Amino acid sequence: MARSPRPGAPVSDSGPLAGRVAGHFSSATAAHTRVVIVGDVFDDIIVRPSGPIRSDTDTLSSIERRAGGSAANTAAWLGSLGTRVDFVGRTNVVDTQRHENSLRDSGVTPHLLGENVLPTGTIVVIVDEHDTRTMLTERGANVDTSPHDVSDELLRAATHLHFTGYTLFSGQPREGFTELIRRAAQHSVTVSVDPGSSGFIADHGAAAFFDAVRGADILFPNLDEGIALTGLTEPAAIVDALTQHFRIVALTLGRRGALVATSSGLRIQAPCVPVEPVDTTGAGDAFNAGFLSGLLGGLPASDEVDTKRFEALSALAAERGVATASKAIGHVGGRPPHFVPLHSPRTLGGVSC
Repeated sequence: MARSPRPGAPVSDSGPLAGRVAGHFSSATAAHTRVVIVGDVFDDIIVRPSGPIRSDTDTLSSIERRAGGSAANTAAWLGSLGTRVDFVGRTNVVDTQRHENSLRDSGVTPHLLGENVLPTGTIVVIVDEHDTRTMLTERGANVDTSPHDVSDELLRAATHLHFTGYTLFSGQPREGFTELIRRAAQHSVTVSVDPGSSGFIADHGAAAFFDAVRGADILFPNLDEGIALTGLTEPAAIVDALTQHFRIVALTLGRRGALVATSSGLRIQAPCVPVEPVDTTGAGDAFNAGFLSGLLGGLPASDEVDTKRFEALSALAAERGVATASKAIGHVGGRPPHFVPLHSPRTLGGVSC
């Protein structure tokens, strides 16, 4: 785990994470970590053909149906790591209970809205002999998932909010997400964003993305997304550019692990944990969960965290992120494979927690 400093980048001092990078995480975050995640939930149809796909005839294949969706996957992994998580999303009403049960199995409290007309989002993932994935996507009910689905009641009970580009670029007015970040800040809730897709950035433009997520604290891009957002190709240059906009950037690099940077100048190289890949679906989502678990869950009970302690937490977060991603690619599907009992319920601001 290599660390190196650089001069701090000029990031706005507004927002709930302002000052915390320099040493002001509150003890309430450590004691009552609760994350609200809003976004996509899908049925993943994972297809592994036995050979080259033949036109106009049959190709024998292994076909599995799994619950998925980038945001829902992150929620499931985060819940499985012991963090309290509320997930907000939409499915067709016929599938709502099934997806609620699947999320509960990972320790997540679901808040799913059932659509009567639109189908549940579905992705057909075709995995070839080189583990390259081709994805055919029906967004379905996810197109109606809105930042307004996240109530102030949920934000009052939360310490952190996470969403992805899949929801940001689903067709809802992007100003609503800027407003959601503003509402989160009013409740002292930090915010992380996963860009979701370099294709979305190419379609809508990096400037539109930066404008929509203005005020977010943490960015989770992969290398392709980092390139699309900055026009740069070297990981170090990418995080230097992105920390002009975000206080923490965790750039995932596949087999090269991850490069984590802060606007205060910290750089952490987290090497990949070697594992034989079975299915890379959801690896980035699992990284996000591991990182947030390490960062938010590692806070001490004192009122403040000094810079040295924050650097240690960032290193822990990076380490846990790559470790969780390695677990994810060791089995088929984007969710954790085991059942996790829900946390003992109590009531906070009218929200079960």
